[in-house]
Order: sequence, then structure tokens, then C-alpha cells
Amino acid sequence: MQAQHDLLWWLTDMWPRVLAFDAGRYLIAAPVMFAIGYFLLRRLRPWRRLQRRGAGAADIRREILSSLRTAVIFSLAGLGISVAAAAGLVTVYGRWDAYGWAWLALSLPVLLVLHDAYFYWTHRLLHHRRAFGWTHALHHRSRAPTPFAAYAFAVPEAVVQSLCVPLALVLLPLHGLVIFAFLAIMIVRNVIGHCGYEVHPAGMADAWWGRWFTTTTHHDLHHLEGRYNYGLYFTWWDRLMGTENPRYRQRYRQVTSRPVAAK
Repeated sequence: MQAQHDLLWWLTDMWPRVLAFDAGRYLIAAPVMFAIGYFLLRRLRPWRRLQRRGAGAADIRREILSSLRTAVIFSLAGLGISVAAAAGLVTVYGRWDAYGWAWLALSLPVLLVLHDAYFYWTHRLLHHRRAFGWTHALHHRSRAPTPFAAYAFAVPEAVVQSLCVPLALVLLPLHGLVIFAFLAIMIVRNVIGHCGYEVHPAGMADAWWGRWFTTTTHHDLHHLEGRYNYGLYFTWWDRLMGTENPRYRQRYRQVTSRPVAAK
């Protein structure tokens, strides 16, 4: 009887809260980024638009519905983390100094680096000809993506992408706020990568520091051509494995250079 009560509590109390968080961060970040692009960049920085084609209402509807389905799948992974943490199978801690201040400071960068590697290699796997059609093709229906495409995944891809944090927790103790910050960064980077306008500063792709970070142009070229630019936060795996688009930096310079007004 107690086990049934506990299961009911997890499903009726904890899961709705996790789902509200996962859907909520998407429903905040994607519309805000869309509004920035449509109301600000389209008028103030029109040369930074990456593609002439635009998404139609049907495209945006598909992106939203599939992203919300992904949020449900992500919430199930989050519920699994909560159950596993309660059972002592993984460590999600609350005291700031429980594992030392050094680990608290390093854990977020470590998690981002691990996620970037996980995303790069699973992304390449999803592009394999035997997997692409039933795992990743839905996401690539957004040839000219909008911020609403951030989580526009088919079910198998959503499951794959939901597993990074649970797998990391098998190896690492993580503070709850670190997980929160990681998930916030992940959705922000995703909506920026799909926003259709280059929002990063001119010269970043050529700077010694900036060339290691992905930009909107970097991911937009992936949607446009598909064969290159598999990284999420960083470019080092693409650079190391020879999968960075050879036109990337040239294209970045073009879209970040303000046209000279005719005299």
C-alpha cells in the first residue's frame, strides 16, 4: 500500500512540477527569442538574417508541438532523476559545500563539456543513413528554423537527448542549482542557435577566443546543408574531426558586416 501511495505521489505531485519546469523554460525562451528576432533584429539589423526563406505558420506549429512533446519526455527523465536521487542511486545535493567549493565551481563547466561531447557524437549518429529518417529527419524539416525548433525532435531523438544528465549523474555528484543552470543554458543556446539571425558580435568567429564557441550561423548552416557543424556549445569537436563547414567563417563575416550605404 505504501509503495502504491509513493508511486501516486511521484506521478501526481512531482511529475507535474518537473513537466512545468521543462515546458516552461521552452515556453519562455523560444517566444522571447522569436520576439527579439521579429521585432528588433528584423528592423534594426536586417543584414544579419541568415536565410531569405522564412518559416510558415505550419512550420512553427510543427516546431511547437514537437518541442512540447520533447518537454514531456525530458520531464520523464527529470522524474527518473528525482526517484533515483531519493533512492540514493545518484547524488543531487543541496548543501553548497557538500563536495567542496572547487567542485561546485567546476561542475557546471564540466557538465557543459560532457554534454557538448555527448551531443556531438549522438548528433552524428542520428545523421547515419540508417537512423536519420526515423530519428532526426523531423528536426531537419526546419530548413529555415525558428527559435521554436529548439526541441523539435522525434521521440527517439528526444529520448537520446534526455539521457545526458542522468548518465552524468551516474558518474558525478551535482548540486541542484548546477543542474538548473545547465538546463537554462541549454535552452538559451538552443533558441539562439535556431533564431535565424546572427546575434553574436562581428569578428567572433575569427577571434582566438570566439572561434571555439558555436554561433547562430554555425548551426544554421547545419540546417541548411546537413553535412557539417554538429557541435552544440563549442566548435572543437567539429574542428578536430574535420566536420566544420569550410564556408562557416566566410559566411559569418558576411552576415556580421554592416553593408556600406550608397552615397
